[in-house]
Amino acid sequence: QLTALALIVIAGPAVIFALAALKGDL
Repeated sequence: QLTALALIVIAGPAVIFALAALKGDL
């Protein structure tokens, strides 16, 4: 579905950003 694809596109960078923040790389 288009909605599922949109969620993946939005959630992908968000997850990477969250992981980087938790690791303290930011």
